[in-house]
Amino acid sequence: MTITLEEAKDYLDVIHDADDSKLQMLLDAAHDEALQFMNRDDFGELCDCDSSSSSSEPAMPASVRLGVLVLLQAAYQAGPDDAEQLRHVAEVKLMPYRCGLGV
Repeated sequence: MTITLEEAKDYLDVIHDADDSKLQMLLDAAHDEALQFMNRDDFGELCDCDSSSSSSEPAMPASVRLGVLVLLQAAYQAGPDDAEQLRHVAEVKLMPYRCGLGV
């Protein structure tokens, strides 16, 4: 399950349609960045680096959803200093789902 443009706009408190194409591009980039950080190809299983793991968790846990939305917020609304802090928050949210750390 991925985050829709409407969900992203709701999170960012955007009530107009003027930036929809820009927001969609930034949301797609935030999804991609989160997947790269977690060393994953998709938001399917929690961690497909362990194929023996079976889980009844949702396809995208709430903390991962928040991590993607925070990355979007950093790109869309934040100044340079705030963006750095938001990106750190996103990494904290995504870290537990990162695959291939060698542990």
